[in-house]
Amino acid sequence: MSKVQVYAVGPNGDFVLESPVPGCAEVQGASRPYTSVDVVSFLTRRLPRSLPVLRLLQLGPRNPGTLVITTPLPLQRPAEGQEDQDPAAVRPEDVWTMLVVDRANHPATEIWPFSSLEMYHGATPHEKGPQKANVLPENLKDQLPFPEEVLSEAISQLLSVTSHIPVTWRDTTGTKSPAELLANVRHTPQQPVLPLWQHPQHPRADSSHPGRLVLDPSVPYGKYVFPVPQKRGEEQPLPEGLVWTTIGPDDYADVMAVNKIIRSPTTLAALKSRARRERGGKPGKAVAFAFAAGDGSVRTLHVDPAYRRQGLAKAVVAKLLGTGLFEPPQSGPLAAKQEVLDELLERDSEAGTTLAFAGIEESNTGSIGTFKALGGKWLWDVYWVYLDLDRARELAGEKTS
Repeated sequence: MSKVQVYAVGPNGDFVLESPVPGCAEVQGASRPYTSVDVVSFLTRRLPRSLPVLRLLQLGPRNPGTLVITTPLPLQRPAEGQEDQDPAAVRPEDVWTMLVVDRANHPATEIWPFSSLEMYHGATPHEKGPQKANVLPENLKDQLPFPEEVLSEAISQLLSVTSHIPVTWRDTTGTKSPAELLANVRHTPQQPVLPLWQHPQHPRADSSHPGRLVLDPSVPYGKYVFPVPQKRGEEQPLPEGLVWTTIGPDDYADVMAVNKIIRSPTTLAALKSRARRERGGKPGKAVAFAFAAGDGSVRTLHVDPAYRRQGLAKAVVAKLLGTGLFEPPQSGPLAAKQEVLDELLERDSEAGTTLAFAGIEESNTGSIGTFKALGGKWLWDVYWVYLDLDRARELAGEKTS
C-alpha cells in the first residue's frame, strides 16, 4: 500500500498532521500544526486543474469534518512544460493522489480527488475537442495513454488514500483539541456510508469485480472555468417588474423541484445566492437564480421558461460573481504566497485572474452559452458516483498481498 498522510483542517486553516511528513523535523505529538500554505502553494501552482480542490480548502467552511488525505506530494513547482509532456513518458514515481474529504454533514460525505494524471492536457481523445457526453466512466481507463505500470500505481494510490477515509464521526462542538479529534478518527468495523464522490478523469478500480467499488455513476458534467471580473461593469437593462434578492426558505421547494442535484433545505441554506424576483406586496416568485458553493463553483443556475432569452441567466451569474464570494483569501494560512502567484504569472499571463467554475451537462445548451459568454472554457468532465468504503479497504488490502 502507498504511504499516506492524513491531515485535519483546523478552524484557523492550519493542517493538523496525523502522520509524519518526510523531510520535516519530527515534533512530539500528533497535534503539531503543519501549515496549510504548503498545500495551498502546491495546488496554486497547478491551476486551473486544481481549482475545485483548492477553492474547497480556501472557501469552504472550516470544521472538524474536513480532512486532506494524500500520498507524499512534490511540493516544488511543476517542471517547465509538464502539461505538454508526452503521457507515455510518465513514470510510476511521478504519480501522486490527493483527496479532500468533507464530513461536516455526516453521514453525508463528499470526497474531492485530485491526481497527477489530471495535469496532462489531452490525456483522453475527447479532451482535444469540445465537450462530449458519450464517454462513460467505465470506458475512461481504456482511453488513458499512460503506461500500464503508471495506471497501476495510480489505482493503488487511489485505493490507499480512499481506505484511510474514517468511518466513525468526531466531535463537532469545538471543545476538544486537534489531537483528541484525531484520536476519534480510527477505523471501526461499523458499516460505512456510501459517500458522494466527484470523480475527475483518472483511473479507478475495476467496477466489474464482485462487490463493486464505484456505484451509480452520473452522466458527465463538463467543467467550464471562467474568470471572475475584478471590476463590475454596468448592469444591462432587464425585464421590468423584477427586483434583485436572494433565495430564502420559502423558495426551497421551488428550487429543489427544478434541480435534481440539490436534495435538501440544509444544502440550500449553506449556499449563497442571487435571484431576480417578481415584484409584489409579498415576496414574489424567484424567476432566475444561481448559487455560490464553497468549492468556488456556480451552481443551480435556473431561469423560468417564461423569462428565458432576456439576458437573465447571464445577469444573475454576473451579479453573483460581483459579490466577492469567489475571491480566495488574501492573507492567513489558506492564502497563496506571493512568490507562488508570481511563478504562475510567469507561466501564464491569464493565471493571475481569480477563477470560478460550473459543471454543466452537454445537453444544457442554455447554461453552456451563458458561461461561454462570461469567458468560460470547457476543460474536463467530472462524474458523481457513490463509493463503497468497505470495498475500497478490501481492494487496498489485496494490492498489498
